[in-house]
Amino acid sequence: MNRSLFQSAALCALALAGAVCPAEVTVLDNATLIDGTGRVPVANSAIVITDGRITYAGPKAQAKLPAGATRVDLAGKYIVPGVINLHGHLGATKGLVQDNKNYTRENTIHQLKTYANYGVTTVVSMGSDQPVLLTIRNEQRTTGRPKETRVFTAFRGFTGPGGYPTKAPGMKGVPYEVSTPAQVETALNELAANRVDLVKVWVDDHLGKEQKIPLDLVKVIIAGAKKRGLNTAAHIFYYGDAKTLAEAGLHGLVHSVRDKEVDAAFIASLKKSGTWQAAATFTRELSMFVYAQPPKWLDDPFFQPSATPDMIRTFKSEAYTKGVLANAENMEYKGFLKTAQKNLKKLADAGVPYGFGTDTGPPARIQGFFEHLEMQLMAEAGLTPQQIITSWSKSAAQWLGASKDLGTIEAGHWADIVVTGKNPVADINNMRSVEQVYIGGNRVK
Repeated sequence: MNRSLFQSAALCALALAGAVCPAEVTVLDNATLIDGTGRVPVANSAIVITDGRITYAGPKAQAKLPAGATRVDLAGKYIVPGVINLHGHLGATKGLVQDNKNYTRENTIHQLKTYANYGVTTVVSMGSDQPVLLTIRNEQRTTGRPKETRVFTAFRGFTGPGGYPTKAPGMKGVPYEVSTPAQVETALNELAANRVDLVKVWVDDHLGKEQKIPLDLVKVIIAGAKKRGLNTAAHIFYYGDAKTLAEAGLHGLVHSVRDKEVDAAFIASLKKSGTWQAAATFTRELSMFVYAQPPKWLDDPFFQPSATPDMIRTFKSEAYTKGVLANAENMEYKGFLKTAQKNLKKLADAGVPYGFGTDTGPPARIQGFFEHLEMQLMAEAGLTPQQIITSWSKSAAQWLGASKDLGTIEAGHWADIVVTGKNPVADINNMRSVEQVYIGGNRVK
């Protein structure tokens, strides 16, 4: 990650020439530190934050605590890295309606603040964006210290003419619909000019109901992106597509293989090419069938801030639940979820690198709360709490190429931090005890 994208917040704009801006120093002390590296938690820790960046993180007994610093006593609390969600969608949804008319600055900032309140400090918006998001991202990076969740973006993704997901509400005209290498080159030039963070392509036929972009054209996208110094991420569903694209040099799968269980040949292909299971997105599968009867968490105080009262009433309504049940395809996703969970565990056990992502943002995939559901589903798949924490911190930052600035709680990184009241290493669901969130050292309110 280019450090110039995250310029130091210590650059103080004072009117008088030669004036020096005093450093802003905060100390978070006495908590148990879970730094995201997978190391053993550090009890009675101290974190020193200077102008938004961490200058020390470790045992308090070894810290040199600056005089005059703002002190925040977190005795009995736990500190973990902010969640990096490698697959989200911003701006286009209000309530349960997805439409690009909703893609305003106000709506996008509201969604970023919702993510932040749940401890999601960075989100990658995966290919369904409008120019306003580029503006927000660029504004954030002038200081590196936004007051809402950090944004990375693929801006506009790729599909074929009339291909998936152009039939989804609000999606027509959003992805590049390409059919020739020349069209790919034109689109990639536009993406490069907008300094996108990665390139996204949808490779799916929606269970045979829609047109899928040809794999040979996807290979052109991958190669063209590489020439421009850009990594590629693919929405996939099928084993065969994922394996072929991994062999073509794809950087990351941003959904799980769901049509069948992966095998040794698949694992070998990913390891040889360095392709990541960047995001498993279990909650995407869950969202297809979970509303067939009102889930208990609709009444959970932790859930309720993430949805409007009208949304909750709709989810509880007989008309809505009947609508979910009326589509027999929705129930198939129970099996797809189980397959995805088995596959992530196999990949993790085999040493294939993986990150964390949810595909939240479209209707009924609730930003903020669903990230915590994803953690629960990863635990049910057999991953340990430490593995899950590492997936959204150290690993996610590495996949993004942002490890110099983000991810773990270590000196030099932005202070993107979550404080919990309970120990998430004992039970990942304890992440729901979020008490404080910091982004670039700024406490989210």
